[in-house]
Amino acid sequence: MGAPGAAVLDVAVPGPVAVESYPDYEQDRKPAAQVSNAGGVRVLAGVRFERDAKANIYRWGELRIEDAALEEVYFGFRSASVGHNFIMFSFKDGAKLVVEVLPWKKRGEKFDPIVAGTTGKYDLVWNLVSFDSFLETAVGSQGLYVDVYPMKLSREEKLRMLDAAIAEATRDYRGEKYNTLTNSCSSNALKVFAKGTGHHLVLGRMLPSVVIKHLKMRGFLGEAQHYDSSNWNKL
Repeated sequence: MGAPGAAVLDVAVPGPVAVESYPDYEQDRKPAAQVSNAGGVRVLAGVRFERDAKANIYRWGELRIEDAALEEVYFGFRSASVGHNFIMFSFKDGAKLVVEVLPWKKRGEKFDPIVAGTTGKYDLVWNLVSFDSFLETAVGSQGLYVDVYPMKLSREEKLRMLDAAIAEATRDYRGEKYNTLTNSCSSNALKVFAKGTGHHLVLGRMLPSVVIKHLKMRGFLGEAQHYDSSNWNKL
């Protein structure tokens, strides 16, 4: 562990790891890597930051985080289509990191969650994103809304969730297919939750809104923090 209260910087850190561009794929998502993890300090490569609105190009860089500075863990919901689940980690200096699973679509390809999403059409990708960038895209650009729920966890459970999320997001998952029902944003967020807490949530319908409902019923979620067009860039 690092020293208690150590700062976490939500900035790109110069480093030797080049982030691949994957020109055939949508440019809001791409695989990440853990450059180093020593003494409770991690350096992550392939983290998405702000977007140049005119060019519609995101800045991708490295992020340094310290386990000792972890403050809260949130379970998230984003609207649109069948919805979307993600996990967010906040740190003592205000930095916030979203960890999410997405279908890795080709440029301009429309996501079909029902047919293509259940028959192996899409590769799976784990995406690491600053929360500011996540909100700007989801709410500012796409006109959706986002709810994040603080999780009622012990300090040890929060740290285990952080460790599990980074391990999953930076492992070698090449060849793995996204599946709306069995290998999705929701199922992978719940996998991280299970690894961090030991609680296994078994659902008949693996839908993002249903996941939120059941986590609420079991007492794992606090009050939602809601972001929409009226407040996302004012908080």
